[in-house]
Amino acid sequence: MTTSARNGGVTIYLLDGRETAVTVVNPKLNSLLVLNVLPAHRSHGLGRAIVAYLQCNFARVIASAVPFFERCGYQCVDSAHQGRRFVTHVMVKSTLIPLAGRIARIYGPTRVSTD
Repeated sequence: MTTSARNGGVTIYLLDGRETAVTVVNPKLNSLLVLNVLPAHRSHGLGRAIVAYLQCNFARVIASAVPFFERCGYQCVDSAHQGRRFVTHVMVKSTLIPLAGRIARIYGPTRVSTD
């Protein structure tokens, strides 16, 4: 998180003047690393709106958040990884999967499944 903060990737979202959500994005990789919405503001569409606003192609997601990101149009592209505290997945926008398939046919196999 410190590296992303130095790169300008931390955003705090305010609602009625109160801190409501935070994101950490790696702008060089266009990857969402952290999305946290306060529990009182969850299930109201704020997280989905933030994901749509950021338009990141990739996301590092804890296992319990995979269904949310699937509803936002992302797909897992690797197996689960055990981090320091959480099991995480790398997810990519589903609209990019066909592109990855074309790249795989041109340049050889990749880790992305096109099924």
